[in-house]
Amino acid sequence: MSIIKFIRKFPEINKKDDKYYLYFGIVSSFDVDQIFSIVEDCLEQDIFKRKILLNRITNMVHKWSTKDNNNIFNKVFGLKDSLSSYFKKESASKILIALFPYISRNNQNRLIKDFLYSKYKNNRKRIYNYFYKNWSSKFEKIIKKVWSIFRDEESIGLIVEKMPNVFLLKYFDEISNYFNEEELEYDFSRKILRNKFYARLYDKIPLEIQKLRNTDPISFIFIKKYRKEKIDISWAIKIYKQFSQSRFLARWYSEMGLWEDILKKNPKFLSEIKISFDK
Repeated sequence: MSIIKFIRKFPEINKKDDKYYLYFGIVSSFDVDQIFSIVEDCLEQDIFKRKILLNRITNMVHKWSTKDNNNIFNKVFGLKDSLSSYFKKESASKILIALFPYISRNNQNRLIKDFLYSKYKNNRKRIYNYFYKNWSSKFEKIIKKVWSIFRDEESIGLIVEKMPNVFLLKYFDEISNYFNEEELEYDFSRKILRNKFYARLYDKIPLEIQKLRNTDPISFIFIKKYRKEKIDISWAIKIYKQFSQSRFLARWYSEMGLWEDILKKNPKFLSEIKISFDK
């Protein structure tokens, strides 16, 4: 029996036992032609086999030729929609994303279009992540179109960081809905994203900025820092006294170049915030 036939007929794996390690050991040495030969069968089998296949592809794809990668891509791309479960389709999607940097431009464009309009949010998210890391203004048009269809929460980070201000203003209310105050209280990364959103539109949303200055001065200070702008020294001293336990303000003030001005204006600053030093 050939090794390919042996792997194709390999019994189901449902835990990391001797069968798992045998399958893993064999497939982990397969070359690109052997991987191509087992892809179709493997994708319809158990999760352990699919993960081993994905692992081999991920580890070796950068060493294979574009032609070989295109061959595997075309086979998996043609199979993914007909696979018998969502989880098997997820495995196929992960393989396609692993291949993505190493396939032809035409195939990359095929995958971008397919995933961005996929009914599966995870596929759209994969392309949002790719766009974020490899942004070009040429992506703006398709993001506008996809946003009009899905309004994906997963695209908010990409939109806030990369899309032009005119788009942010047009959909200001809808994007703002993502930044629910209750969630911001417990999700600092979401708050930072909200602050970057406001920072980009600073001159266009004065009422929102003033409200933030009054209700969340630390976020307001972050926005000023992000914009490379200073703040009033007297106000900076007042806020630091109120929030001296903040793990951010001291560093942000330093990055904004405020400390020398603060200590010139108020030489007794340290004693007023009750910081003591060992003698």
